[in-house]
Amino acid sequence: MFRLGVIEESLSDRAILAELTPFFVKRRVAEVSDDAVPVWHINEYHVPESALSQLLPALESGVKPSWYAHAFNDEKLVIVLHGKSFSVSLTRDETWGEMIAYGETVDVERKYLENIPLRV
Repeated sequence: MFRLGVIEESLSDRAILAELTPFFVKRRVAEVSDDAVPVWHINEYHVPESALSQLLPALESGVKPSWYAHAFNDEKLVIVLHGKSFSVSLTRDETWGEMIAYGETVDVERKYLENIPLRV
């Protein structure tokens, strides 16, 4: 089972949220006063690995440039960027290099890519 975090404001098309509804656990609202989008609606989903792999293409196309979504379990971390996703180690190692390099091409700031939290 993966814990998936999706910020609603990160999506170009919120239709994917309907596909995620069966896996919904909770929502929290965060005020991010120093961001261009000052209020975030952060949803947590618990998604089986088989369902996550089926959802990844829609998430990859739905996440806006400069944003990401992430999912994790006890073994791996999945980062979803605009156009592509990456399965990496839970702790930063050489598996993160390609993800960080690609993320920068879709305008995600390196400081965020280097510190993906294992929480939603």
